[in-house]
Amino acid sequence: MREKIKIKILQNMLEEITSKYDYFISQQNEKIRETFEMAVKDRLTGLYNRQYLDEYSKQVLGRVQRHENVLILIFIDLDNFKYVNDTYGHTTGDEVLQKVAEIFKNTFRNYDIIVRYGGDEFIVLLEDKKYDLTAIESMMHSFVQRIEEKLKKFNISASYGYSVAPNEAKNIQELIEIADERMYIQKQKKKCHQCL
Repeated sequence: MREKIKIKILQNMLEEITSKYDYFISQQNEKIRETFEMAVKDRLTGLYNRQYLDEYSKQVLGRVQRHENVLILIFIDLDNFKYVNDTYGHTTGDEVLQKVAEIFKNTFRNYDIIVRYGGDEFIVLLEDKKYDLTAIESMMHSFVQRIEEKLKKFNISASYGYSVAPNEAKNIQELIEIADERMYIQKQKKKCHQCL
């Protein structure tokens, strides 16, 4: 009888220790996840940051070449954002950026990588089996339309350019430069069109 009581006491102690250990491990895992999120995400928008882009691009470019996929990089710059900051202040500017981040999340796929590159510049990385210009243009048209509708009060729009790996470049910096140049051309065309 005493043996059974001892065994029961030991079982209870073991269960309590196990429960505390599980709780400790779950807390540690949560802390690790939070630390990782802080290291790779932009605090204001919740999108990935530039450091994550650098690390992730090395992995994805290697994978694209191994699996004969393509990586499409879209460089996006908000039109008239400086006007918002200058006229309404930086708090309103931050709210606009948060709304833009929501539009990004609702436009692109869950596994696409969306990066706040700096200020009002963003980069989207799309990994796919093939390069489909029509699909990209359609998606970006929809994205710009959503921005213009949701942020009509501020006269915000977006210009973009894209590049494709491995077709046009094999490293992230070259991809960014090509897409940025195309974005700039689109922005200039918009300005010329508005002057007419």
